[in-house]
Amino acid sequence: MERTVGRADDGVLIASGMLVLGLLWLVVTGGAVPAGIFWPLVIGGVGVVTIWVQVDERVTPDRNRKAGPWQRFTRGGGAMSIVRLLGGLALVVAGVSWILATQVGFAELPGVLGASGVLIAGLLIVLAPWLHQQRSRIRRADADRLRAEARADMAAHLHDSVLQTLALIQRQASDPTTVAALARRQERELRTWLYGDVSRAESLRAALQEIVTDIESRFVVDVELVCVGDTPVDDSIEALGQAVREAVTNAAKHSGASRIDVYAEVEDGRVEVFVRDRGQGFDPDDVPEGRMGVRESIRARMDRYGGTATIRSEPGNGTEVRLEIGG
Repeated sequence: MERTVGRADDGVLIASGMLVLGLLWLVVTGGAVPAGIFWPLVIGGVGVVTIWVQVDERVTPDRNRKAGPWQRFTRGGGAMSIVRLLGGLALVVAGVSWILATQVGFAELPGVLGASGVLIAGLLIVLAPWLHQQRSRIRRADADRLRAEARADMAAHLHDSVLQTLALIQRQASDPTTVAALARRQERELRTWLYGDVSRAESLRAALQEIVTDIESRFVVDVELVCVGDTPVDDSIEALGQAVREAVTNAAKHSGASRIDVYAEVEDGRVEVFVRDRGQGFDPDDVPEGRMGVRESIRARMDRYGGTATIRSEPGNGTEVRLEIGG
């Protein structure tokens, strides 16, 4: 999955641009800058911003959201990316040419532009090997990051499914019927996951209800669910649900509480989920290094998908897990 890093709102960017334009106009009217180069500076500045936007990693489109015409024009990839790049270059060339024309005259402009073009071409030839090396390095870094995230997701999934089932089988070793049922169930889940046939719930509420039903069928515990609002399930919401499942499973296995409360709230694209129990609690700072439940299946998973996980617990005072994503 390709995640979207938070970026400034378009309205904020436009307001900032108007402010800069006003300050530049004040400088020009004050005599610090010749009035004849005001509009060339504006045109060239717009071109520079357009080009820099192309290399800003925050413009990566969110594929889980439907983009309107304005979003496709300003943030879309593919052909629109090339159009923005060429348009920015054209604006920069137009601004620079206008400034040169005001300084050397339009009659000398072709010669100046030709000399500038030769200089730029020479610089590109000299820098081409370095640029290629940097591009290859960035691609390798991206590939390494994707592989690391894939390994982390796989490890978290195996912990949440296979290792949890093996722990249950050990506890139920004296009941062959239960052991066989657990093994068959895990085999089906693992085959489904390996061959990519996993079906996700249509909404957050449905996903949480599935978690509650599953936990209550595997443990002697009541799970009370309250969900205020709802949202469709995309990759980030699915990761949130997996973290919720791990938090509820941990509470059912280790807290000793007879009831677990799950409260979810959806507001303005932000999703918060609280998992609370009044069990024996624990010290989050004393979690052993080899225990992946809290570190990988909850905290690291939320980090990978742009969310946060906060765990508050004290021995004897229960545990509260707060998960947040979006917004």
